[in-house]
Amino acid sequence: MRLPLSLVLAACLPGMAFAEDAMCEYRHPDRPSWDFFAACTIDRSGPEGAEILRAAVVNGSRFTIEDAPQTVGASGITVNGLAATRLAREGARCYLTDAEAELVCIHPRDAAPSALPAPASSPATADTGFGGGQAGFCLLTARVENVETLTEYGACVKRENCLASAEGSTTCLTDYDWKSGRLTEMARAEGWQTLDGATVSADENGCFTDEPGGARFCFSQKAMTAAEHPVLATVTR
Repeated sequence: MRLPLSLVLAACLPGMAFAEDAMCEYRHPDRPSWDFFAACTIDRSGPEGAEILRAAVVNGSRFTIEDAPQTVGASGITVNGLAATRLAREGARCYLTDAEAELVCIHPRDAAPSALPAPASSPATADTGFGGGQAGFCLLTARVENVETLTEYGACVKRENCLASAEGSTTCLTDYDWKSGRLTEMARAEGWQTLDGATVSADENGCFTDEPGGARFCFSQKAMTAAEHPVLATVTR
């Protein structure tokens, strides 16, 4: 397989930075809802004999790979500061973190998802990990007898994975991983969207409502206020 010209140049001219389009893959053995295969941009730089790759993924994820020469007692390889091992993968550049067995791969921009062998299992972690995503705040309410009541409000991380079909349509799966441990799942495609499996509609505030079930869900990168969502006035601090 011939390498893209940008890769060849980056290898031949250390210390210079190059940006290229690629596909980035992330997989966590214990949190499959974090997994994604999405378009990304890779910046390559680094001093002579080493390489630093900075990836910015369309879903908001970011990671930095430092692939330095091997030194005594250390591999010289880290992913977002975590010790990692480089894997032998044809047509892709892959790393596996030593502690959590998180898999990170950089594929050519025209690559398609493939069934790679799953990384070895590791103990579950309560941390949100470096799988990326968009940090913010989630709000979930219920409507009983036409009265909106608060189910939960708190910090969460939004992670979205979208796939385009050969016909050009796009389907997206979105997970909202609450700090409390709750997981809210959404799916959307042209003409429909669901919240935890129930069909929902969006309102002008960017919230989603399950009219028959009475559930309402909102996400914001900034803390929500009672002025925007009166139900928050019931939160005790």
